[in-house]
Amino acid sequence: MSVPIVQIAEVAVVVTDLDRSVRFYNEVLGMPIWEREKDHATVRIGNGFIGLWLPGAWKAPPGENSEAMALDGGNRQHFNFWIHKKDAEAAVENLKKHGVKYFGPRYNKKGEMHVDFIDPDGHMLEYWARESFGPPPDREA
Repeated sequence: MSVPIVQIAEVAVVVTDLDRSVRFYNEVLGMPIWEREKDHATVRIGNGFIGLWLPGAWKAPPGENSEAMALDGGNRQHFNFWIHKKDAEAAVENLKKHGVKYFGPRYNKKGEMHVDFIDPDGHMLEYWARESFGPPPDREA
């Protein structure tokens, strides 16, 4: 039997310049710095975290059935952030103010806004502006 997962607690992202990424996630996106070390930082997002790690800094020790491993990066990630619908225009204006490359915005048939943008390492981020974000609804066919 599987154990129910309640939510994502943290997403780890490999970054090439830790100071630059901390500034972006903290100053541009407004995520408070939870922890800052020489090779990683953690920023708070809602009731979870984003871990910003230099290549190879996040390491898992060997286990009974596995070798040690390190998170080295090399792939771009995508994260989708829920924002309140009333803040949609301000979010786009903030991206413009900071010179962040963005795509959109685009709107779905419910009037929800999506705008994609890029962090300093080329990870694709997205704002999803909607009224609430309760349990996901059933998909329309």
